[in-house]
Amino acid sequence: MKRTLVLCMLLAIVLGLMPHSVRAQSPTELTFWTFVPAHQTFWEESAKRWNEAHADRQIKLTATTAEYQAMHDNLLAALLSGTGAPDLADIEIAKFPTFLKGEIQLQDLTDVVTPYKDVILQTRLAPYQKDGKQYGIDYHVGTFVMYYNKEVMDKAGVDIDKIKTWADYVEAGKKVTKDGVFMTHIETADRFSALALQLMNGGGIYDKDGNFILTSKENIEAVQMVKDMIYKDKIASLTPGTGNHAQEFYDAMVKGQFASVWMPQWYMIRFTQLMPALEGKIVVRPMPLIKEGGYTSTMGGGTGTAITKQIAPEKLQLAKDFLAFTKLEKDSTIRIWTDLGFDPIRTDIYDDPKLAAPMKYFGNEPVFKTIKSLQSNLAVEYLGPLYADAVDVLRSKTYYDIFANNADVATALKAAADQVQQAAK
Repeated sequence: MKRTLVLCMLLAIVLGLMPHSVRAQSPTELTFWTFVPAHQTFWEESAKRWNEAHADRQIKLTATTAEYQAMHDNLLAALLSGTGAPDLADIEIAKFPTFLKGEIQLQDLTDVVTPYKDVILQTRLAPYQKDGKQYGIDYHVGTFVMYYNKEVMDKAGVDIDKIKTWADYVEAGKKVTKDGVFMTHIETADRFSALALQLMNGGGIYDKDGNFILTSKENIEAVQMVKDMIYKDKIASLTPGTGNHAQEFYDAMVKGQFASVWMPQWYMIRFTQLMPALEGKIVVRPMPLIKEGGYTSTMGGGTGTAITKQIAPEKLQLAKDFLAFTKLEKDSTIRIWTDLGFDPIRTDIYDDPKLAAPMKYFGNEPVFKTIKSLQSNLAVEYLGPLYADAVDVLRSKTYYDIFANNADVATALKAAADQVQQAAK
């Protein structure tokens, strides 16, 4: 009897008559676009782990990396034309508002994040929301921290652990800045130097109510603080190469020409990968406070992964589950730190030994302990329809006018706001 049953099953397989529940399932094909090679690798590894854990819901992931501008342009064109878009896509934070204009062509991911709401840093979800719906999920918090060259600071006789406020920072800078060495430097073609202080002072491009606030007194005060470091306090020079991602800046940093730089946490990988000669000299500390009781830090940069509306309906739930598995499940968020070097948005893993381990490059200190200490009071960055346009103007003109040409801060910010708003009419 058993032999007969086995023979019948074999015959059914050969003839293609095996019931659907018994036959092996074909993998579901999903496509993913990104502009960061490391992100592609992370998702491909996640697909392997997913398949190991879900024998009955296999995925065949086709991931593609393209140049930043080209990828976003191609994605927007595909969504507007109604054809050619991937199932999932990375969208950089400065580009995200463009994809939330008009009839939104991204899937609502509110049901994806809801089960994790008690363990996710809610302030990091805000940039990818509109009208109460979630359209993207980030890889990291992007917590701003201060990177000090301890060797330079020690030589100047400055105890970095006594720097608590920006006033302390400026006074320390006056001791450090001499003989071709500066306390810091200010970008003229990017926004990180100004962005941190603007947000920590309650400014930004939009507020939580959706108001365009580029000319707010909070922004004027913060940008003036940055400008004063160059022209009044004389502790800062302009960034070599105009930005913190220029080779000219990396070279100057390695030579010890700058004692510190404030950047988001993810900038750690720029140090380890592009400035290996500084191993053991760089230490990570909290951002100075603008005022006692004020924001401890803020967030910079970011990439929200979205699911497009061109995905086949029968694939949608699988894509959502895979997105949660890759970015929100506990093991995956730990890997975001260990594999990508990013501070994850899931906070209940912050005491995990893999995050708490000392880092040889950064003075053999437990860097994540510092990052964790800042999470309770982060300034939020809000997005809006003119956000991407405002960022372009600030990067291409405004900050250069203010920091390189010594333009009046209030006048320059008003000119930027007028340009952005006029272009939108």
